[in-house]
Amino acid sequence: MALGIRVFIIVLAIFVAGDLAIGQTQPNPKVKATNPPKQVSNAQEIGKSYSKLLPEQKRLVDDYVNHYNQTTGSKLVPQETYDNARLSIRTTFDAVTHALAKTKLTDATGKSLGRAVDLVSSIDEVMGEESGVGGDRQFRIYVYLNPNAVDTLSKSQEFVRDHDNTVYHKGFPISYRLKNGPPSIQLSISRDYKMADVDVDYRSSGFPKGLVNGHLTASNSDVRAGNNLDKHDQRWTGLNGWWREVFGLLGSGKPPKEKATQRLGNIPLNPGVKADKGIDESAHDFLKTWVVDKQPNLSVAYFSRRSYPCLQAMAQKNRKPVAPGMMGIRVEMAMNKFDATTAVVNSVSDVFEPGDQWLKELKEAKNAYPSEFRLVSVPPDIGTDEECIPAPADESGKRKQEKYYGTAFKEKQGDSGNKMISLLWAQEGGYWKIIAIRIEDSSDAGIVPKNAAVTAPTEEEPKSIAGDPGAVKDITQFYQTWVGKRDSSQASKFASQQSYACLRAPSAAEKSLTPSARIRSGLGLALERVPQGTNLSAMMSSVQPVNDLLRPVEQENSKAFAIMAVPDQMADSFKCQNRHLSENTPELQPGDAKYGTYYLSASRLNFGEEESPALLVLWAKEKAQWKVIAWAVEVP
Repeated sequence: MALGIRVFIIVLAIFVAGDLAIGQTQPNPKVKATNPPKQVSNAQEIGKSYSKLLPEQKRLVDDYVNHYNQTTGSKLVPQETYDNARLSIRTTFDAVTHALAKTKLTDATGKSLGRAVDLVSSIDEVMGEESGVGGDRQFRIYVYLNPNAVDTLSKSQEFVRDHDNTVYHKGFPISYRLKNGPPSIQLSISRDYKMADVDVDYRSSGFPKGLVNGHLTASNSDVRAGNNLDKHDQRWTGLNGWWREVFGLLGSGKPPKEKATQRLGNIPLNPGVKADKGIDESAHDFLKTWVVDKQPNLSVAYFSRRSYPCLQAMAQKNRKPVAPGMMGIRVEMAMNKFDATTAVVNSVSDVFEPGDQWLKELKEAKNAYPSEFRLVSVPPDIGTDEECIPAPADESGKRKQEKYYGTAFKEKQGDSGNKMISLLWAQEGGYWKIIAIRIEDSSDAGIVPKNAAVTAPTEEEPKSIAGDPGAVKDITQFYQTWVGKRDSSQASKFASQQSYACLRAPSAAEKSLTPSARIRSGLGLALERVPQGTNLSAMMSSVQPVNDLLRPVEQENSKAFAIMAVPDQMADSFKCQNRHLSENTPELQPGDAKYGTYYLSASRLNFGEEESPALLVLWAKEKAQWKVIAWAVEVP
């Protein structure tokens, strides 16, 4: 181990050859292409092949392939790379970039601000059909934005600044949606304004449609599904479904299921260990696959995109910045280079040892591998501050209840001296992911604010509260009536007139219905997709708190739905009539929060192989009964 951890920093500039197809798979030269039936030439079949791409689309493909070639020394050709990509990769890239290219932006005076595609600098990855992930991680593109992108969006008349993403799009909290949808473009943007998760939403996100129309499923953003293409062409003309001839070859009008494929650098989409196995198991698997199994490509799957700014800063410090789309492979090569300096070992502890002196003030977490790394629970305020892009000061009052852990380890031998690697972990999509990384002298290493004293947290979890027995009783009765007994008529009676403000403008078919009737109809429509189960937890599942000021209420149906006490001072901002107002309220301190007037329940419906988006319901007491006074459907 002559080079030691120092190599991990320096060799971020090195890259190995991997498989490619717009961030996914490489064409197989041994497989002969099947010639489709001859079709009448159609100049509008945008995206069918590289030659049919719009100039803006070609630029993005060319740049991506050039980045790959420059980094690896390869000589891939953009046309062959695109034409041999998986079908769902091409249709996703095609639909999203086509919508961006066709969307013109103007300011309040009508002056042109360009087009939405002009906001995009380059592609990081295109996500087509993927197995083992939710709809918010399929059929979308991850991009790097131009420096003025967010400023342009904020000035445009066409996009609206939506509420921050809290359940989905981890690492991309800032949401802008194209008005007058669906279909609509959503740009979920990173806190530093440099990256975005972009998809086209073809389904409504309102109640009740947002619960039942597949908004959470892959079909929401797959242009090939259902009548999504018709919706797309009604708003952005020119796509015309060139892929339908491919479906015809297979004897079906439906998109063919794609099998699991190799990804760029053989880096899997998901890590090897799920979050429910414990953070210590995930951290151990990360190190074991790296230094014992010598398969760092599997370890790279633990890196979240939220860690990219840290990794990019390390690379720039060594004057070797990472080209867009190449981060995963560059990290893999750094880890491969380190492996090349170590002998074959039988355990992680042969290579690394824990940072025993690291952040003694923080509470030790349960750790089955204390000889490999130190594991501590990181309080939310410190975790938020120590992400690669800290939350700005004006978000301090909107702290999300995200659980953070820190691990620290250093090399046992070698010339790396007292260098220590510290990692910050958080959950994403059912897995523990690395969201920040530091490599520092162990004398001052650690994920901790430099300008504040660290004190041991008194609580790892938000303190539970008994809750008003009447509130728990009425909330439980609502779910038992609606989902258990499948009685939408009686369930709708729990809705207060205050909640009517949450209803969107009625459609032509709904104009003759009263608000109560519309709610009753919506609750019934949602039930049509829920298979009958033996109990509530078989038909629905709980959604956990997303803010550390919400106090979980202990109750016997906590697996089916969560109940949380809401501070009296926060409730007004959740009411539908107030959501369009700017939030200028001062930060609420936990000691000042008063509870007992409002409760929030949160759940997802079970649609068999799928789950609905999250339904959040705010409750308050009216006369002798607790009533629904507001709701929100949290969608990707």
